[in-house]
Amino acid sequence: MSVEDRKCIKLLGKVVSGIGEGAYYVNIYRNVFNEVLGINPYPGTLNIDVGEDIRELWFKLNPLIIKPRRKDLSIVYVLPGFVNNIRGYAIKPLKTIHQWNIIEFISSENIRSKLGISDGDTVEVLLCSFNNNNY
Repeated sequence: MSVEDRKCIKLLGKVVSGIGEGAYYVNIYRNVFNEVLGINPYPGTLNIDVGEDIRELWFKLNPLIIKPRRKDLSIVYVLPGFVNNIRGYAIKPLKTIHQWNIIEFISSENIRSKLGISDGDTVEVLLCSFNNNNY
């Protein structure tokens, strides 16, 4: 299924550092991401500040909801997408310190290294809806 077959939004944002907990949580959810999304994610997230609250846009794309497998964790909203043409998923845990202007992006690749980007660099983010849970 191609990107053209689904509803997508394109955003520009700046790469920002998180608080260093992304790798911890990606590792906790690794088996779930692998099972549900078919991805073995790089341990960490790429944080992108899009400069505005995108909660309404996010939910218009009808994200997939991944339920936690432990009581101390939260659900995670997921949208398929791309960062500068690198395929992956935008994730939004229900419990997070990040406001809705920050997109956390996971991929099987280390996006920072692959693109040679660092904090302050601008990236293009394409967020898409799931169609029948196929990406």
